[in-house]
Amino acid sequence: MSNNRYTYTELTDDISAFSSQYPHIPVFSIGKSLEGRSIYAIKPGHGSRRLFFSGAYHGTEHLTAKVLVTFAHRLASGEYAAHINLDDTSLYIVPMVNPDGVEIAAGGVYWQANARGVDINHNFDALWALSKETEAAHGANAPGPTRYGGEYPESEPETKAIADFTRQNSFDAVMALHSQGEVIYYDFCGLVPDGTEKYLEAFESVSRYRRAMPEGIAAYGGYKDWFIKKYKKPGFTVEIGLGENPLPMSDFDEVFSGVLPILLAAAKQSAI
Repeated sequence: MSNNRYTYTELTDDISAFSSQYPHIPVFSIGKSLEGRSIYAIKPGHGSRRLFFSGAYHGTEHLTAKVLVTFAHRLASGEYAAHINLDDTSLYIVPMVNPDGVEIAAGGVYWQANARGVDINHNFDALWALSKETEAAHGANAPGPTRYGGEYPESEPETKAIADFTRQNSFDAVMALHSQGEVIYYDFCGLVPDGTEKYLEAFESVSRYRRAMPEGIAAYGGYKDWFIKKYKKPGFTVEIGLGENPLPMSDFDEVFSGVLPILLAAAKQSAI
């Protein structure tokens, strides 16, 4: 692992090690990035309840991928058997949605977008046109490092891979990890699906993270927004850690211990 970033190379090494150690747990690609990198998924569990965790939509948010890979390893080892019954719940985990962006950011530049300069988390069909209207005010009316939403919803292969994967599965709830802020976003422009409150109560009872509502350009165009809008089921954006992106690798242990109770509570709640 590099001293400063969790990269796509580290991810592929960890995925390979995971497959060797736990050959009974499916690991597969749900698609390719613009530059041809695999968007990997891990599927622990085989229950009827389906929960989806994803991370690294933004290039600088590498720690979200490391959190999810570490979680998958420990879950597969049986460490969380007292918290998660994998006979009841199927977990789908995509640690790195935007591998090209992670690689670009690993070069030392501030880069949230994919290789085409499109921000994946502004490229979903959730009031996308309204998001476009506000781009210019943020200096993002052309491809660049952040907030440019593309030419049309799902214009990017990474966005389409996640949307297609969601359409192919009947997820009961989804959680997208971002950084930073230690807050949990849970609505889409005032729409709060049934069951959301139970998740939030569980999250807040086991962690210092607190619910919040995004404003302005952050309120639409994201994966959680699209999922809530389309499926009317609980969806969450969890902003891990505190500080300035990219959060340093030295923060990992503290960040992981902070968000782990939320991941476990989500899995437990989905099985109720």
